[in-house]
Amino acid sequence: MKMENDIIQWITDIPQNLQALLGGLYNPVALIAKIIAILVITFLLVKFGSKMIKKALEKQKSFKLKPDEKRIDTMSTLLVSIFRYTVYILSGVAILTLLTNALNLQSIMAAAGIGGIAVGFGAQSLIKDVISGAFIVFENQYSVGDNVTLEGRTGFVEEIELRVTKVRDSRGDLHIIPNGEIKKVTNHSRGNKTVIVDIPLAYKVDINRAFETADRVCKSVSKEFDTIVEEPRVLGITELGKDNLTLRITAKTVPGEHWGVERRIRKLVKEEFDRENIEFFDRYKVVLDGTEGGE
Repeated sequence: MKMENDIIQWITDIPQNLQALLGGLYNPVALIAKIIAILVITFLLVKFGSKMIKKALEKQKSFKLKPDEKRIDTMSTLLVSIFRYTVYILSGVAILTLLTNALNLQSIMAAAGIGGIAVGFGAQSLIKDVISGAFIVFENQYSVGDNVTLEGRTGFVEEIELRVTKVRDSRGDLHIIPNGEIKKVTNHSRGNKTVIVDIPLAYKVDINRAFETADRVCKSVSKEFDTIVEEPRVLGITELGKDNLTLRITAKTVPGEHWGVERRIRKLVKEEFDRENIEFFDRYKVVLDGTEGGE
């Protein structure tokens, strides 16, 4: 019976115990309601504010005759990130102010003393990431949509935020890299790209016929692509190896289009050289005592 009375008394004293625990909080329900309201407003501001920023910057693309779409997309992700962090910080300050007014100041200072060191270390890393992110954008090291290599990860930049950069690789994996950890940037999307196709040929081929066939391939490819800025040409023989010679074709394209041109050149080289019976070098074929064999 005594135990039951103690339990009932404990339940009855919950409001008083909560008030004592929180250091003089007289209306916990009102405080919780205000905190929930702040969180809801924060969520709505982030959601709709981000949409408005993106929509406003999308309109800039139609206002300019030659809009730098990558730059606009980069600024969009950065401004959304700044807006989001600003709202989060202001919301945190608002909630902290409510708690400070409701709780005993000594309790707040004690809690701050316990967590101050951890927060300090975390703030150092955050500030480093933010400053690095600002330099990345202001120096235009890379933009959204660029093909880059960051810290050994190669892929296309999806987002540049205030603290992190998001890169998606060819397999579809998303890599989230803190800006403060990016020490070296390789941007594969700046400047025209060079196409290099090396054709290994046997020494016994008619080299003049090989040149003519390769030149025909170059002219055919140059008519197929409007992304070529320097037409394909037969550069010549670039290597005389022990068992073979190497014929090289080169071209230049706009950024990101060199792979397609290179694949097309290789395909036509194979088709045209087969048609002309021009033999490619087979490194696995050996001649022993005048007899061809495989090994």
